[in-house]
Amino acid sequence: MRFWLAATTVGFSSAAFAIDAGRPQLMQERRHDVSAPLWLLVPAPADASSEERGPRPIPLLASGTAQSDPVLQRGAAPFIRAPLSGYNFEGIGLGFLGVPPAPPFQVQGDPPDPEGDVGPAHYVQIVNSSFAVFNKQGTVIYGPAPTRTIFSGFGAPCETQDDGDGVVLYDPLADRWVISQFANAKSGPTPYTECIAVSRTPDPTGAWARYAYSYPYFNDYPKLGVWSDAYYATYNMFAAQGSDDFKGVYFCAFDRAHMLTGEEAPQQCAHVPRNVVSGMTPADLDGTLPPPVGAPGMAVGFWNDSLIIFRFHVDWKNSAASNLDPLEVPVAHFSLVCSQSRIGACVPQQGAGVLDAMGDRMMFRVAYRNMGDHEVLVANHTVAAAGASGVRWYEVRDPAGDASLFQQGTYAPDASWRWLGSAAMDRAGNIGLGFSVSGPDRYPAIAWTGRTQADPPGVMGQGETIAFTGSGSLFGSTWRWGDYSNLSVDPTDDCTFWYTNQYIPARGAQNWHTRILTFQLPGCTEALDYALWITPERQTIGRGRNTTFTISTAALRKSAAATPLALSVSGLPPSLTAAFERSAVFPGQETILSITAAADAAFEVAPFSVQGAAGSSGLARTAEVAVVANDFSLSLDADEMTVAASMTTDVPLKTSVLFGSPELLLFTVGHLRRGVTAALEPPRIYAGQTATLHLTGANALNASEGRMTLLAESASAAHTIKARVRALGAPRALITWPAPRTYLSGVEKIIASAVTSESTTLARIDLYVDGQMQQGISSSQSPASLNWDSRRTGDGTHQLAVRATDAVGGAGDSPPVSVWVLNKGDCGCSSNGGGWETLGLLGVMAALRRGSKRK
Repeated sequence: MRFWLAATTVGFSSAAFAIDAGRPQLMQERRHDVSAPLWLLVPAPADASSEERGPRPIPLLASGTAQSDPVLQRGAAPFIRAPLSGYNFEGIGLGFLGVPPAPPFQVQGDPPDPEGDVGPAHYVQIVNSSFAVFNKQGTVIYGPAPTRTIFSGFGAPCETQDDGDGVVLYDPLADRWVISQFANAKSGPTPYTECIAVSRTPDPTGAWARYAYSYPYFNDYPKLGVWSDAYYATYNMFAAQGSDDFKGVYFCAFDRAHMLTGEEAPQQCAHVPRNVVSGMTPADLDGTLPPPVGAPGMAVGFWNDSLIIFRFHVDWKNSAASNLDPLEVPVAHFSLVCSQSRIGACVPQQGAGVLDAMGDRMMFRVAYRNMGDHEVLVANHTVAAAGASGVRWYEVRDPAGDASLFQQGTYAPDASWRWLGSAAMDRAGNIGLGFSVSGPDRYPAIAWTGRTQADPPGVMGQGETIAFTGSGSLFGSTWRWGDYSNLSVDPTDDCTFWYTNQYIPARGAQNWHTRILTFQLPGCTEALDYALWITPERQTIGRGRNTTFTISTAALRKSAAATPLALSVSGLPPSLTAAFERSAVFPGQETILSITAAADAAFEVAPFSVQGAAGSSGLARTAEVAVVANDFSLSLDADEMTVAASMTTDVPLKTSVLFGSPELLLFTVGHLRRGVTAALEPPRIYAGQTATLHLTGANALNASEGRMTLLAESASAAHTIKARVRALGAPRALITWPAPRTYLSGVEKIIASAVTSESTTLARIDLYVDGQMQQGISSSQSPASLNWDSRRTGDGTHQLAVRATDAVGGAGDSPPVSVWVLNKGDCGCSSNGGGWETLGLLGVMAALRRGSKRK
């Protein structure tokens, strides 16, 4: 993966903020207030102006030579073309009739951007210009109304413009709603605005806390995610609306705690430059179990057969401590869809014309779920699939820690084209997938599929349901389809999927309709609504001694928290006895299990099981305890380490004897990020001794983050510890003046700039001439103006370079710049050559410049 090193200057009001690559910057909102209840606000009139027809294309590099997709699912499941057993009703679309006095809905442009989310009592749908509130039987209880209605009285541009790309999310931790859309003033120092509103109560027709956040570039394709410490957003930034000058991705965090109370709520934004990752989507929480304390917010994209997970550690008390770390997760090869199309459109439809495949970005949503004993991210994007397109989907485990790919697949079971996917996981671990499907002999339709825990890995084994087929195709000058859809999970049972997408009722343009539908996957409603796990999964114990395990539980549904779990242990030999600190807990609580070994216990590994029973249902988890003669402990002086390019970080390692005799310890270091190597000095020690762990970064180290594991083994026991390792790329430096082949004399200003990796700052920029550092010529700022007295260097050609050094000691050199130095004599020539030398030298320089221009 290429590391992202760049700097962007953005202006907010009269102040300027430098958003460096990966280094989040604190920025205040433009304004905020609290609205009257929505039902008291007069719906805004329909906006007669055309909606933003984005999104703008994201430049991607085509991956290598053409290869087949190794995880393509082709004809593996039966197809079910039957009506849904759940709801399937009309959403917002041309002529949609809502609550009087709302007029019939009028489409203002393509595409619709259909999106929605479900709460305990409502389903809220949003399209490019309007939103509506439904009860869960499909009856409209508010709207449809222009989205700017929520911002009535708030002021321009949020109050006056509906520029689209709307998103609505339900926050299950707070029982609130979040709505956003952008508004483009297109002028002034901050011409582009994201308008965000958070409901003040669980009722989306009540009052809303309203916020406006401004940006200097066009914040295209905004996507939101709910997290415990912030609401997160990603934007694809372009120089201006309608421009294809891609500026990279902004990953922003909004102060959720203050937004929930209607107070001033700043944002922190980090910049990810272009040619690093596709369009990204933030992780969005499903279920009632929050992420572990301190877990970073995340956004996911892809690049060259890898998922790229950016982990945002936001600190609202000290924004300087916030940081953004990328993590690369290799995946099966995939090919970009519609890569030969200038506009990214190649999906066929019955009739004529092609549709946009949206293959340059991660689709919405990236669904996160905490299952108690593990965490999951479910993501998807559209790829080329055997002459058509399919939905590549992923399940990533432990995304906030040592992230690993658990399973993946490309759903393309036949020759039809499938795209615009949205995926999520229910509380049983089943994955649902909604998408659009089309082909040269069929009109675009809305479909879904799914997999259960019993299906083979990587396979959507529950067949395909065509939920609704349109009766026409999109035609005319437009090719816009989507630009996204959304699959969400009902928080009341955490089993029912709600999906919304578009269709075309008859051949035409700007005549789209949408559907809202529900479905369930087998086994979810019967699945246990609580989780139980044991930490650690293995402990050691000496004769006559005891050891402990932590028994953790979690409620996967709110209703489960009130049912006690009766705990028991089975499988231990008679020489080992077990006792709980508490033998009954409520889901969400922890207890300690103590195991004691008799004085004559056999030296053996004893597996055992812990059962948690709630009435007639029960759940069991296994672990093991090893009775040993000798044991030890180990620890690192730090549980978080930073490694810089071309540098070594030393961390003391301590061990001690717990009981028995000290034994020789052998070490293994695993799960290191690419470009980081580890060595122990000395490589072997006896328990009770100390060693030093050396972590060294390669010269071309890429920024990344991961959880390193250190395993120590003796003849009797083995122990593992984990630590967070953050790799910092080397600073990048560049001389911007003088240009190559410039002639210099006297004291000249050398202008240079530099940027550093995330979570560190620039320490200094030093000037080098012909490889030698020039003492006293340095700066701690970028751009730097370095005064160099060229008279201290002989006349002739010389190479200038600068070296940037960051706060942790990492260094990076600029490409050298060759210049001519002319100082001797009144004419700027040497005393021996006279004016003829000057003329000759100037002639050579002119020839060099002409040659350079012709290249």
